[in-house]
Amino acid sequence: MLTKRDRIAAYKQIEELRRRRAANVRTLRDRAQGWTELAQLAGTSVQLLVNIAGPNPTRTIGEHLARKLELSLCLPSGWLDQKH
Repeated sequence: MLTKRDRIAAYKQIEELRRRRAANVRTLRDRAQGWTELAQLAGTSVQLLVNIAGPNPTRTIGEHLARKLELSLCLPSGWLDQKH
């Protein structure tokens, strides 16, 4: 059974990964000159990208979506999980 300290540490790691993925999507947006171009390159909707990495995100980038975006954008697997 996990201790309270272990649960808190695991939660902090998950939150850091969530923030890092969103920050990396914003970096990609800046490189692509905006949400519209990034959505076209990624084969997804602008609304989805704004929902996961806009000023007030309402969704998180899960494992499946992260790998799908990386594949669509020809990025190495795990790129969104790393600090850039």
